[in-house]
Amino acid sequence: MDSLHVNGGRWDCHTHIYGPWEDFPLPESAVYRPEAAPLTALLEMHHKLGISHGVFVQAACYGNDHSALLNAISRTERRYKGVALLNGSESDGQLEALHAGGIRGVRFNFMGHLAEGQNISELKALAERVGSLGWHVLLHGKVAQILPVLESWRKLNTTLVIDHMSRPDPALEADRDGLVALRKYLDNEQRWIKLSGIDRMMSASDEPWSWALPHVRGLLMAAPERAIWGSDWPHPNIQGDAPDDARLLAFIEEVCGDTETADAVLVHNPRRLYK
Repeated sequence: MDSLHVNGGRWDCHTHIYGPWEDFPLPESAVYRPEAAPLTALLEMHHKLGISHGVFVQAACYGNDHSALLNAISRTERRYKGVALLNGSESDGQLEALHAGGIRGVRFNFMGHLAEGQNISELKALAERVGSLGWHVLLHGKVAQILPVLESWRKLNTTLVIDHMSRPDPALEADRDGLVALRKYLDNEQRWIKLSGIDRMMSASDEPWSWALPHVRGLLMAAPERAIWGSDWPHPNIQGDAPDDARLLAFIEEVCGDTETADAVLVHNPRRLYK
């Protein structure tokens, strides 16, 4: 289909910032060491795609040092917001300072080495704390990991956003069933879905991702007023060549299918979530 025109104010709700290293070096303990991907490069990509707002997700390699992220938010004059990584020891004053700096969420990682040492009860307590600030919790994990969390936290009042569509592998029957199960939790007005990470669900032979359309569209239709999109630029830790961000945007427009739905996913929904 032709690329849909979305009326101004498009959001990319998942990006990372790395460097410049002379200003924001990685700690010795960094869990991975990516190539530099500074704010200037991201803004150039966004300008080409007509994106004017965005969200920086704190990179795990920076740990709890949010200097690069907060600097990037400041340099965009708050058109961009941030999602933090926290360890739970932060004081109320520290959380309030992050909020003043433009942070509007915290990411909980359940993927591989990123999940080491996590305690589900402690995470829930932290989710309740940040919920009082109006933040959301970004749940990053595979569908088999995310479903038990959603069930256990069914009565949690904090907004939960399912990251990267819960990283499913549609070639696996269990994951296909998991995506269907995921939809029932999206009935809750405080549960959102991020329609990102399609490039992590495919191999080179799968382009142009048409096989994934029904899976992604099913999630969208379960909560069209609570679905958002992110590019995942600069695509850290991905195998092979990085995907074309213009193609990722075109794919989500195809998933939306009409201008009204695309406006919701790319403009109106993120504007409400990241106010």
